[in-house]
Amino acid sequence: MTPASAGRFYIRYAIQRWDDAKWFIGSFVVVLLALTAYSIAVHKSSLTFLIVLLMEMVFLLGLWTFRRTAYLEIGEQGLRVRYLLTRLELPFAAVTRVRKQPLGVAFQPADRRRYVNRFVRRLARDPAVYIRLDRRESELIQEVTRHLGARMVNGADVILPITDVDAFLAAVKGRLRAGSG
Repeated sequence: MTPASAGRFYIRYAIQRWDDAKWFIGSFVVVLLALTAYSIAVHKSSLTFLIVLLMEMVFLLGLWTFRRTAYLEIGEQGLRVRYLLTRLELPFAAVTRVRKQPLGVAFQPADRRRYVNRFVRRLARDPAVYIRLDRRESELIQEVTRHLGARMVNGADVILPITDVDAFLAAVKGRLRAGSG
């Protein structure tokens, strides 16, 4: 998995959620497998264990899918953000600046502290990409805020903790310069 070569930069919120859940729920799956095997060995009903096991496996599969499909991608015409069922296009013409800062900087103002959850706390010191949208593009800013939520959008800034921030910045700044020249 090389996000820089593919032009995809995975959103670290989804990676963190997967990393937290895979061990916790994975241990339940192992226990349920053992209980199901024991129930089958002693000829007792194992239907309940199988149903719960199936639900746990579906949940793990959902988290794994979310991890793989939550990303920021550099396209021909702009940036594409995919998060859960959200697909957004940010045209290069609407992007005025991209920069790298620690994620925690976005949550320092008092009115933003309510958006801090355990994922933000864990990633607070790690770099995030801050994508400034043109303030004249108010409809785009409203759409992005509606789809991504206030945790990922602060005014005209889209704030995403992604993998390999430096490679993303190098690729995007080249596109922004090429588009403005």
